[in-house]
Amino acid sequence: MSPIGLGVIGAGYWGPNLVRTAVATPAFRLQWLCDLNEDRARTVLGRYTTVQATSSYEDVLSDPDVTAVAVATPAASHFEIVSAALSAGKHVLVEKPLTSTAADAEKLTALAERSGLTLMCDHTYCYTPAVQRVRELIRGGEIGDLQFVDSIRINLGLIQPDVDVLWDLAPHDVSILDFVLPDDVRPISVAAQTSDPIDAGRACIAYLSIRLSTDCLAHAHVNWLSPTKIRTTVFGGSRRTIVVPPSTPGRSSSKLAPASRPAR
Repeated sequence: MSPIGLGVIGAGYWGPNLVRTAVATPAFRLQWLCDLNEDRARTVLGRYTTVQATSSYEDVLSDPDVTAVAVATPAASHFEIVSAALSAGKHVLVEKPLTSTAADAEKLTALAERSGLTLMCDHTYCYTPAVQRVRELIRGGEIGDLQFVDSIRINLGLIQPDVDVLWDLAPHDVSILDFVLPDDVRPISVAAQTSDPIDAGRACIAYLSIRLSTDCLAHAHVNWLSPTKIRTTVFGGSRRTIVVPPSTPGRSSSKLAPASRPAR
């Protein structure tokens, strides 16, 4: 099969990772790198490259050799860029969050379905060995019945200009939960509490609770203001407990422990 012609839109925080991966993957042929700052795009590409740089995503979408685009721009721009890409007949990979509102996400999903195109949100953690293993253990019944999920994702991070901490960080936890749970387990209620103690104009601290159809309660704490960086998720089962310790995508690990029992 011929390599897939790819355009990357966004050369900021995450875009260079997409460029590096595309260049290293034989299945892709990187055609374009687009950024509002074209000089930054050229810097990311380096001096010795045949990949074209542009400041206009219309250049990318009008190229018939581009079959798919990867979007790594601020969340507020996702709806405009992704809808234009789908309308141009391109498959789309977009960084989280898919959009900054649920209504816009539903519109993009419907557009992709009508167009017969793939629209995929890049939930990185679902491809790590640790989360893959968690899925196997939960779905294989090794930990028994899932009784609770506790996740902490906190650090002194960048205050995003267009989304709050839930939209910025919680997609990781929600995507992991959706990936590891058996297909017949569904959320039946969702609740969240948020806080903005520094008057940033958007929530900087949040606690998200999801009750599942098995009566298991999943809880996620996300926080931009913590001076300590913690990335830990605990999946408590009736027989075993899985602990996914602090890690980074691609270097994650998990460990099993016997389930605790109340003292008698």
